[in-house]
Amino acid sequence: MCIYEDQIGKFDWRQTYVGRIKFSQFDTVSTAKKLIVATEENVLAALHLKTGQIVWRHVFESASSGNIQLLHVSDKVVTVTGSNPYLVRGWDSSTGVLIWEWSLTLQDNDHAEFSEWWVQHGLLVHMLPIFNSHIEVTMYNLMSGQNRGATSKLPAPWVNEGCVLTPPYYTCVSGNMGEQRLLTVDVTSNAVQIINKPLFDYISLDVFDGNMRPLDANSALPGFIIDEKKVLLIKNNDFEQLNIDIVGASVSATIIEGPSEQILLQAWDDKTMGFSLIAHSVSTGKEVPEIKCSDRDHRIPDPELAAVMCTKTAREQHACRILINGADDAIHFVQQAGRVLWTREESLANVVAVEFVDLPVSETDAAIESEFDQKEAAKMYSSIWAAFTRRLQSQFQQLQTLLHGLQHADRAVASSNTNDLVRDYFNLHKVIVLVTEVGKIIGMDNLSGEVLWRRYEPSLSTASLAVFTRRTARHPPLDAYLTIVGTHEETGNGLIISLNPISGELVGERSLQLDGRLLQCAMLHRADEEKLHGLVVLYEDETIQVFPVSSAPLVEDMYMYVAEPETAYVRGYALRYDGKEARAQAIWSLRLGGAGPGSPGHRIVHAAARARLERTHSPGRALADRSVLYKYNNPNLVLFLTEGPDPVHKEVVRAVAVDVASGAVAAAGSHRRARAAPHHQAVHADHCLAYLYRSEKHRRFEIASMELYEGKERWLPAGAAFSSFASERAPAVERQAYIVPAAVTAAAVTVTERSLTDRHVLLALSTGAVVEVPWAFLDPRRPLAPTAEQREEGLLPYAPELPLPADAVLNYNRTLHRVRALHTHPAGIESTSLVLATGLDLFYTRVAPSKTFDLLKDDFDYHLISIVLVALVVASYGTKHFASRKMLKMAWK
Repeated sequence: MCIYEDQIGKFDWRQTYVGRIKFSQFDTVSTAKKLIVATEENVLAALHLKTGQIVWRHVFESASSGNIQLLHVSDKVVTVTGSNPYLVRGWDSSTGVLIWEWSLTLQDNDHAEFSEWWVQHGLLVHMLPIFNSHIEVTMYNLMSGQNRGATSKLPAPWVNEGCVLTPPYYTCVSGNMGEQRLLTVDVTSNAVQIINKPLFDYISLDVFDGNMRPLDANSALPGFIIDEKKVLLIKNNDFEQLNIDIVGASVSATIIEGPSEQILLQAWDDKTMGFSLIAHSVSTGKEVPEIKCSDRDHRIPDPELAAVMCTKTAREQHACRILINGADDAIHFVQQAGRVLWTREESLANVVAVEFVDLPVSETDAAIESEFDQKEAAKMYSSIWAAFTRRLQSQFQQLQTLLHGLQHADRAVASSNTNDLVRDYFNLHKVIVLVTEVGKIIGMDNLSGEVLWRRYEPSLSTASLAVFTRRTARHPPLDAYLTIVGTHEETGNGLIISLNPISGELVGERSLQLDGRLLQCAMLHRADEEKLHGLVVLYEDETIQVFPVSSAPLVEDMYMYVAEPETAYVRGYALRYDGKEARAQAIWSLRLGGAGPGSPGHRIVHAAARARLERTHSPGRALADRSVLYKYNNPNLVLFLTEGPDPVHKEVVRAVAVDVASGAVAAAGSHRRARAAPHHQAVHADHCLAYLYRSEKHRRFEIASMELYEGKERWLPAGAAFSSFASERAPAVERQAYIVPAAVTAAAVTVTERSLTDRHVLLALSTGAVVEVPWAFLDPRRPLAPTAEQREEGLLPYAPELPLPADAVLNYNRTLHRVRALHTHPAGIESTSLVLATGLDLFYTRVAPSKTFDLLKDDFDYHLISIVLVALVVASYGTKHFASRKMLKMAWK
């Protein structure tokens, strides 16, 4: 893909994220004030205070070796990452440049996961509690890692898993029920002094459930909240209870250094009052009036104070900037009065499902379509004269729209907003519905990347999820209908969420919790009178339920399969309607790992089926001798990738193509000493299959491709629908493997409206590039030395390594970190396929595998062609005039 510099960002966009905030601090040393954040996605970044945009970012390893254990911001940014060994790094806060780095390995690896870290007086403090025994404390020079002295061991038999750290104090509750005591110790003090107080001095032991948590957001004073009711501070070697009540159990509280006094800040989300914020003076207990808000329109689920900074204004009032982390992984930067300065949707760093949805047509186009709909026309028009009158009105409305558009074209472009969501002429404008890992559903404009609506469903578990567009927006006045099927977070039963993907409003079943656990779900092929496709769910007891109930009679000749990933066991069901209800009957079962002694332990890594919107363009492939090699176009074919141990070859990857209607195995392949690639790294389109794996023998990524053919004779008559039970013959399989000279993280295949264009495979690489590879390079029929007939057919000579040229990179120089999936969708024009890459970043673009043969170029000279056309018309009329005069003169002669 080659583009000019002025085309950057014209048809694509990239959004960068950091993930859920784990640590955050204000950078007040640099000239440009920033927020330094460390996230659960192992990302260290600096955010601009005014806009929230990323100033600089470092993405560490995704494994445990990249876990961020500590973030400390002073004149330099200090981080501790890893899980024994640890890496201590110093960064420049302005540019993010690495200044120093040293490693640290603990001898006690069994207890290393309980390590605690903080910085005190320029020293890095490491504390390792050994439960019911002692506490080990070691201090290191922050820049060099030099140990100040030997590790000190503090006897502490009262240490347990419920202790909390409020540096430098380590606090625990110990003792038998009814005789519990509160103990804390300054682990960095030379003179060790344990503070030991009865717990009932501060709270009633009858209601204490052992809940104790430290204050949030880098509290200015060491303290903790006990039993979600009281705040205890540690001052002067004693506990001090604040005379300020905690509002509720879900409150986030911290103590900040105000300009003149210390302030206790509390934030929570109330069902009736919305997001609320309140502050009290620590010394007097009085409320600080200027730091208070209650906004019913602003909802932040389970808000957590991440970082707070307060200053004094010229009028001697508090001016605070507060970073709030929500349970939906959105971060909000607000002022003391509750005004939101900016918001970042960090849940988009973990997208688990994507669905493209067509936009509705405009009101004028909908009115024209209703005229040609026979059923709608019969309802609206009682005579030919009424239809003719309506036709004139529609034409007049179109003329008005055209004139208004010509008069206000510039103004419309400047004032366009997301409320004008209508389908464009080429159907390139769509809404992307994204479901994130925390259960947040987001609607996004695919052209701009702007978030149109958002909905948080905390009860939705995204471990197994399916999204169905049960009705598109092509049936006005009926709205689009999208259903998300998942499991309930607490009960594990099925959960159905139905909404309008254009507006985000709940429709139909709304949010419905089912009465049982689900095995599988599917959408009916036939729609009802309202153009709505029914939803079929299969429970664990093998009973069927159809939504809506009126669609049950439409369950005809439907088949469903259930795969158990951990055991590689697949079974199929036939669904029938018996006149009263829909029933499921098990008709086949299959163990993909085999039944031999070496097969146990196999698991399904990935299952790839054909896209619902994919069409078959050609039933066969023309050969050089003018014969036809007919494709095995089976819409019921699913490719399963399994991985398991082998007594001889260590690990074995198996690829099995199964007809899930009949249970027949169409093709299979095995790769020894190989590991299956994670995420979405198998594709299935038409009669073509491809999957990736890592060869442990050669330590490289390889891609295997298969094509299935019926042969030179068709199994079924021309035009007949495919049936999995019509023939017992197995297809001929062509297979080949190629070396991928890069590590691949995700794969997908382009999809177009009618499948007329060439098919390209998209590969996301660990380097941050998304590469477009034509299927001709993966063709398993590529010969070593092609003959003249094979060259005429278009087969390329076989080469073991796939070429990945730089001009095939879709995202040019826009690096994408940790791409987990690639999603493709057809546009309204045949040449174009829409692509969305999800991962830590989002990237959207559109590709044309066979070039834009049905679309004029952007630099097409409309003025020149108009002038030529006008000149030709004038020349033709002029020629006609002079020819007629010549004929007249000749007639007079």
